[in-house]
Amino acid sequence: MYLKTINIKNYRLLTDVEIDLDTATTIIVGRNNSGKTSLMDLINKVTKGSKLTFHDYPINNRDGFYKVIENYLNNKIIYSDLIKNILCPSIKFIVTYDLEKPDQSLGALAPFIIDMDINTTTAIIIAEYRFYISEEKFKECFSTEQKEHGNNGEISYEYIQKTTRKYFSSFFDLTIEAINPNDVLDKQKKSQNELKELFPIYFIRAERGMDESEQPNKNPLSPILSRLFKTDIEDVYPDVQDETKKIRSSVEKIKENVEDETNKLLAEIVEKSLDFGYPNAEEMQFKAVSQIALEEQIVNKTDLAYIEQGLGEELPSTYNGLGYKNLIKIEFALAEFSKQIANNMDTCVPLLFLEEPESHMHPQLQQTFVKFLTVFLINISRKPIQVLLTTHSSHIANTVPFNQIRYVQKLKNKVINKDLSTFYAENKNNADFIHKYLTINRCDLFFADKAILIEGTAERLLIPDMIKKCSIAGLFKSKTPQLSSQYYSLIEIGGAYAHKFLPFLKFLEMPTLIITDIDSVKDDMKRSYVSNGIKSTNATINYWVRSVLNQKDDSKIPLEVITKLDDTKKTIGKCRIEYQTYENDICGRSLEEAIINANRNLYKLSVSPTEEEISSFNGKKTDFALDLLFEKPDYKIPAYIQSGLCWLDEQKVLGN
Repeated sequence: MYLKTINIKNYRLLTDVEIDLDTATTIIVGRNNSGKTSLMDLINKVTKGSKLTFHDYPINNRDGFYKVIENYLNNKIIYSDLIKNILCPSIKFIVTYDLEKPDQSLGALAPFIIDMDINTTTAIIIAEYRFYISEEKFKECFSTEQKEHGNNGEISYEYIQKTTRKYFSSFFDLTIEAINPNDVLDKQKKSQNELKELFPIYFIRAERGMDESEQPNKNPLSPILSRLFKTDIEDVYPDVQDETKKIRSSVEKIKENVEDETNKLLAEIVEKSLDFGYPNAEEMQFKAVSQIALEEQIVNKTDLAYIEQGLGEELPSTYNGLGYKNLIKIEFALAEFSKQIANNMDTCVPLLFLEEPESHMHPQLQQTFVKFLTVFLINISRKPIQVLLTTHSSHIANTVPFNQIRYVQKLKNKVINKDLSTFYAENKNNADFIHKYLTINRCDLFFADKAILIEGTAERLLIPDMIKKCSIAGLFKSKTPQLSSQYYSLIEIGGAYAHKFLPFLKFLEMPTLIITDIDSVKDDMKRSYVSNGIKSTNATINYWVRSVLNQKDDSKIPLEVITKLDDTKKTIGKCRIEYQTYENDICGRSLEEAIINANRNLYKLSVSPTEEEISSFNGKKTDFALDLLFEKPDYKIPAYIQSGLCWLDEQKVLGN
């Protein structure tokens, strides 16, 4: 059995989010502040039975919350109507099981299976923070404060807002119910302990500070060493029980010897101190007794060292990378979790939450981490442990199959989840190409605000500078932050393949600008000037124009149609395409030609050059871009690129 689906409502930004989980590892990706940690926090709250806090309640729901309370206190509605109109935070778990498997044991899931249909293979559990305070106590919360009234004599909104914040946690109580999958009205209350037994959960939070200079007592060995001294020997990992007995015995002997010798010496010191006159001979006397906390010293002061194999010399762990130390801490934490669930492993659904494990790890280590995690869990656990891993690392996200990735997108007042397994099922031809591209190029698309698809290295060098120029010139009309301060991802893909990304970018709903070359040719496919070209060899432009013209076949698109395409047809949803256009009566065929055409004076051309003159460049594109940046920094941006960048700047990141 495994946890198939999680559905969260009315918790922080997660106002209605459903996530289908992979049976092994689910990778949750997305920009900062998109609710990834909130998912972990809510599951932690309900399994521990923690109270709901005011800051857990969605900002978007608060105004309605205050107003329904205002209506009740001003006698406009009755208490039952108040309760009906309050949106309560909840999380629904859907567990899948199979009774036909010979090794299947329901165990901790049994209390949550309340239907009588032997063909049912799912169990539904809802943990909800319900508005559960009595009417009398609710009134007391507001009567204890000095009432503030508005102009019409009614209790004011501001007073309700202030008082609600103060007493918020007392309004809600956690309720856990099993629901019949075949009849949602058939429910049974369950205890928080039953939920906790079903879902043994282990959290490994992101490492924020691993430098020993900041946390001198924190080291990777502390958790495991502490466990050796503080638990029953039967609960210690089987492989190290003998060694644990020896170290405990050794520590006890050392403690006895040191304490005896220390006490003798301290007794002499105390006795000689009596010369100061206190206490006198008739009173009870002092005796020095020391208790050596040797176990504590071992736990806090034992750390890893790195040994040079040849000479046997040691270096402290601080001399090695923090990424390895983080990895070691994760290993110890996983081993501890496996021990916790060992006794009831076959009767529960163990969940492991890993928050940003990439902390301090170099890219190569991040790249292999997920594979390491899978193998490590198999080695320490008889039963599969479901892993939910949040990350901001493209090295981690792009190494797993699409069906394991969940992309959380932050809108203005909520978060939505996009299951990449759905995209893969509907776009298998493109999905394999996109996944391979993201893996090879370590693309950070999942974590960007916006995307810019470009032709090659020259554009990669020039586009950031062009964005800066637009900003300085005041061409960007959006409110801060402008495009120059937003997190945009430059994807070097080329006109031959950029269109393969379009279904994926539409799925992600990410504002995207495609900057490509018109690549004009004659009928014989030989390169030509735009003025006498017949068509374009650019696959992305042809794909785009066929789409906006609803052309179903692959017949050629006349170049004249392409050059005259207006701005409205260059935009589809949140995606826009830009390629060379006529500027000063000439249309360049490539980026370099467009730049030369827009900067005739910098390239010592006449006021009215020919197409042949602006096409004279035949060197390396990288050299051209570097020469422009360092030798001609006052260049003018070609009109088509400026138009595209201004459009992208105006696109909202959060949407609605």
